[in-house]
Amino acid sequence: MNEKQMLLKRINEASFALYDTALYLDTHPCDQDAMAYYHKCMHVRKECMRAYNAKFGPLQIDQIQETNSWNWINDPWPWETGGNC
Repeated sequence: MNEKQMLLKRINEASFALYDTALYLDTHPCDQDAMAYYHKCMHVRKECMRAYNAKFGPLQIDQIQETNSWNWINDPWPWETGGNC
């Protein structure tokens, strides 16, 4: 697995854990362990998104910077990796 695929995998894992924990917190808002885990997942996701953006370009529209111009669409999309599901 190359670095790009590894970062995408980590982003997907952290995103899943983040959203799953948010659903749990909807019904257990006082669970401090769950809240700490939520923040941990958020930090991991942000760091992986930052690393991906720096090396491979933005994944989301709000990550586009002036230096990216609009040529970021010329690269393969994240799901166009050859079907490695």
